[in-house]
Amino acid sequence: MARTVRIGNAHGFWGDDLDAAAQMLRLEPDLDYLTLDFLAEVSMSILAVQRQRDPAAGFARDFVDIVASLAPYWRSGGTCRVITSAGGLNPAGCAHACRKVLDAAACSDRTIAVVSGDNVLDSLRTASAEQSRFFRNLDTGEPLASIIDRLATANVYLGAQPMVEALDRGADLVITGRTADPSLTVAACMHHFGWERDDYDRLAGATVAGHLIECGAQVTGGISTDWLSVPDVDRIGFPIVEVADDGACVVTKPRGSGGWVTTSTVKEQLVYEIGDPNNYISPDAIVSFMSLNVEQQELNRVHVSGAKGRPAPDTLKVSATWRNGYRAVGHLTLFGTDALPKARRAADAVMNRLQHSGVTFRESVVEFVGSGACGPAETGRSHNPAICETVLRIAVADDSRESVERFVRALMPLITSGPPGTTGYAEGRPRVHPLFGFWPCLIERSRVQPDVRLLANRVAGSSPRSVREVASDLNGGPKPQTTQRDSAVSSETPASLAPPRIVADIACARSGDKGKHANIGVIARKPDNYDRLRVELTSERVAVHLGLNDAARVQRFELPNLHAINFVIHGILDNPLRLDAQGKALGQVLLQMPLTADADGE
Repeated sequence: MARTVRIGNAHGFWGDDLDAAAQMLRLEPDLDYLTLDFLAEVSMSILAVQRQRDPAAGFARDFVDIVASLAPYWRSGGTCRVITSAGGLNPAGCAHACRKVLDAAACSDRTIAVVSGDNVLDSLRTASAEQSRFFRNLDTGEPLASIIDRLATANVYLGAQPMVEALDRGADLVITGRTADPSLTVAACMHHFGWERDDYDRLAGATVAGHLIECGAQVTGGISTDWLSVPDVDRIGFPIVEVADDGACVVTKPRGSGGWVTTSTVKEQLVYEIGDPNNYISPDAIVSFMSLNVEQQELNRVHVSGAKGRPAPDTLKVSATWRNGYRAVGHLTLFGTDALPKARRAADAVMNRLQHSGVTFRESVVEFVGSGACGPAETGRSHNPAICETVLRIAVADDSRESVERFVRALMPLITSGPPGTTGYAEGRPRVHPLFGFWPCLIERSRVQPDVRLLANRVAGSSPRSVREVASDLNGGPKPQTTQRDSAVSSETPASLAPPRIVADIACARSGDKGKHANIGVIARKPDNYDRLRVELTSERVAVHLGLNDAARVQRFELPNLHAINFVIHGILDNPLRLDAQGKALGQVLLQMPLTADADGE
């Protein structure tokens, strides 16, 4: 058994780079495992709509194209095994589609496993009053009864164990539905090293490794604070973790690829979309980040160790979605002098006209992109009337489809009746879409029964086609660089000679969504900056900067081992119609907070 297992991730979300998997195995053909994550909270509702139209749908069809692109690698003797959550609501359908592609590409020897059992919709619909107490909304506390008749999907986050079973049974390709993102990596480690379910510190280390690579290029420089300095982003490499038997890992990337791996990119990803860093809950273990040690070993190699684990809870998290009416979003671009006040008046004209005709909406948002629309409060937005270009964005939602359609019809007349310089309407009228709400809840672990099945290695009646019809040759693309083009990277960004004025001068940050809440992780650029951050970033000051009138909504967690502070901002994403509905811009907003002149350390 190798002392380490090498695991890559080549897909961070449904819509990521479809060429990344083949490119990674071309650059790193000796990888042991490749993970591909496809599912976000909203993904299941999209798949549900697709399956309503076509019972054979319900999975990420893009993944079948990825499998086709890997056929030349496997046919040439490659042994890397693939684990993915692309199965969505129909992992068996996804597996059969992949089987056909592999058979046609002369890869019939690849064994496919299907992991199901995450669909608990019937359990929620038929729950007794006693069982329903687990199904209260984790964000709001509301009872499930309030939306039970509108439930669309309900899928539990499975852990690593069923995927381990699939690997133990010889699967080369493991296809699951809803699974906790880090568990894809944990499963590979458990199978490779033979860990037991109670090896909690090891499981914790593998969970951290999985968390670091689950979002693909985010840990190799993508969306990092210093993105402008990241080398060769046009060919950014996806991440690899080399996990040791004790759970520690080295984060790296393929040789010859772009991007970089530094302590900064690793720390930013560590604090991404987490809550209490001492209680990171996964189906496999509860992990503490408080003793993690992050150290730059050499260029593009960062060592992460020290994770501590405890037994996972007796409940599992459920991601449910429910039908919440209809929505539409319209955009018009305005150019010229006083574009912002013109856009405001145009928006008022549309909404007032609708109101006068008796049309109201359950929710609506008017935003002016280019004048601070991603800021969470009006106080953080520009009111400069001289702005010469802005995008008027209006979003509405209502239970009545007719009301939403009335908005769609009311917006477009601005093209001729609105202000001069109105343009950007090539897409025509906005479209009306179903709106789904997110319902996070818990279910007793004992009520979930995962199922693992192996697919026959050839679909009866399938007729092989030319491989060229299925996938382009893996060796047909650009050859890997023979020399490393990455410039040497320091683990810290050099400080400016000018005195620090805003948080961005002494820290980097990353933010994301946690249901109706958001998290903002802030990391000191240098250890010496950490005490300054602790003084500056109080819950009260952060609340004021974000335009919140209640500091109790800002929960603050210190991570001195990472020289970082994590904030959970409760309820800030309550309105799903906002432009920044997933809180991705909040970290950049917080970095603009002014530093006080008399803070300690000045």
